[in-house]
Amino acid sequence: MPNTFAYLVLFSFPLVAVLLFRLLPLQRALVWTIISGHLLLPSGTYIKFPMLPAIDRALIPAVSALALCALVAPRITTASDLSARTGRQVIFALVLLVLATPILTVLQNTEPVIDGNIFLPGLRLYDAYGLISQALVSLIPLWLGLRYLNTRDGHRALLEAIAIGGLLYTFPALLEVRISPQLHNWVYGFFPHDFIQHIRDGGFRPVVFLNHGLMVGIFFCISIVASAVLYREARREKRTAWHWLAAVVWLTGVLYLSKSLGALIIAVIFMLAVLLLTRRLQVVIAVFVAFVVMFYPILRGAGWIPVDAIHSFALSISEERAASLKFRLDNEDALLEHANEKPLAGWGSWGRNALYDPLTGEMTSTTDGIWVIFIGVYGWLGYIGRFGLLTVPILFYALRRKSFGPSYLAPGLIMMLAALLIDLLPNAGLVNYVWLTAGAIAGYVLWRDPRESGALADAATPALSVAPRAAWLMAEEAAPARQSRSGQRGRR
Repeated sequence: MPNTFAYLVLFSFPLVAVLLFRLLPLQRALVWTIISGHLLLPSGTYIKFPMLPAIDRALIPAVSALALCALVAPRITTASDLSARTGRQVIFALVLLVLATPILTVLQNTEPVIDGNIFLPGLRLYDAYGLISQALVSLIPLWLGLRYLNTRDGHRALLEAIAIGGLLYTFPALLEVRISPQLHNWVYGFFPHDFIQHIRDGGFRPVVFLNHGLMVGIFFCISIVASAVLYREARREKRTAWHWLAAVVWLTGVLYLSKSLGALIIAVIFMLAVLLLTRRLQVVIAVFVAFVVMFYPILRGAGWIPVDAIHSFALSISEERAASLKFRLDNEDALLEHANEKPLAGWGSWGRNALYDPLTGEMTSTTDGIWVIFIGVYGWLGYIGRFGLLTVPILFYALRRKSFGPSYLAPGLIMMLAALLIDLLPNAGLVNYVWLTAGAIAGYVLWRDPRESGALADAATPALSVAPRAAWLMAEEAAPARQSRSGQRGRR
C-alpha cells in the first residue's frame, strides 16, 4: 500500500516539470520530464476515476510535458514531398486503427464468459470509452516525439538523457545489488512486485523505483546503446569522446551485476553493432528486427521462431532461467491459441483474454509479453495498430536513409528502438520513453524537411569550412597584383 509521500511525489511532479521547462531548452526539458518521471515516480500508485484513465506515473509526466510544450513551443514547418505526405498518412491511419479498434472489440464481446465457476461480464460501450482513453494517454509521448524531437538536436537530447539517466541510476542499483531491493519500500512504503523474483544466482536483482527488475535491466541496456551512439558521433565530429566510452564500460558492468541476462545479451550485441558497423548495416539490422517483431505472432504460430534452440541455450546457462523461459513460452502458446478464437478484435478487458481453471475460477495463465497482451485484448487490429506505430518509423527511415547525411544519431536511435522492440517480446515494458523514441524517429523522417532540420549540414560542413580559407588565400594572392596595377596607373 503506497504511503502518503508516494502520492505527494506523484501529484507534485507537474511542479518538477515546470521547473525543468524553466531551466532547460524545450527539447531537453521534454525528454528529462519523461525520463525522470519514469525513473523516480512510485510504481503501483494511482488514482482512478470512472470513465478516465488511471492517474499514475505514466500519465502525469506525459500530460505535464504535453501541456508545457504546447505553451512554449515555436511554430514549425513540415516536409511537403510526396513520400513524407504518404508516410504521415500511414501514421495517422495507424493511430485511427488503435483508437477505433476498442469499439469493434466491445461489439463482438457483449456476451459474458461463463465456464464452471468462471463468470466474466460482457463488455459495454462504456468499456470502449475506457479503452480508447487509455490508448490516447499511451500515445501522448508518440505525439511529443513527432512534434518536438524531430531534429538531430532532439535526438541528441534524448540519447543524452537516457545515457545520463542510466549512469545516475547505477548508484542506487548497485546499493540494491548489495543489500536487496529495498529503496521503493523505504521511500514509498511498499514493494511493487514479487520479491522472490528478484533473488538471482545467490544475489539480488535491483528494482529501485521501477515496477520490476527487468525494467531496470532494459533501461541500462538502452543506456549502453545510447552511450555507444554518442561516442561514435563525438568521434565523427572530432570532439572529446572518451567519457562516453567509459560510460559504456561502466553501465555494462553494472548491468552484468544486475543479473538481467536477456538485457545484457541485447546490450552487448547492439552496443558492438553501433560501435563497429556502418550506418547502413545498423539500419539493415533494425529493419530485420522490425520485420520479425511486426509478424512475430504469425512466425510463432507457424513454428518459425526457434524456441527450442533458445530454451536449450538458456538451459546451458542456468536451469532456473531455462525453467522461467519454458514457463513463459508455454503460457504464450496457450494464450495465443485462446486469442485465435477471436483473432480480429480480441477478447477485450475484464481479464477475458486470460485463461482460468473452471473448477476453482482462478487464473491459470501469466501474460508477460506485451505482444500477447495486445493480440489477446485487441486482436490483430490492435496489434497491427500499436506495433505498426513502433516499427514503421524504422522502415520509413530506411527508405530515405541517404537524405539525412552522415550523422550516427538517427541510425543509433533506430538501433536503440530495435533493442526495445526485442525486449517487448518476452516483457511488457511499453512505457513512455519507448513511444517517445518511435515518435522522434518518425518525426525526423516525416514531419521535418531535412534541409530545415540541419540533417544535411554535416554533409556540407567540409565545404563550408574550407571555403572561407580558400577565399582568404585567393584574396591574398590577388592583393599584390592589384597593388602593382594601381602603381602602374599612378606612374602614368
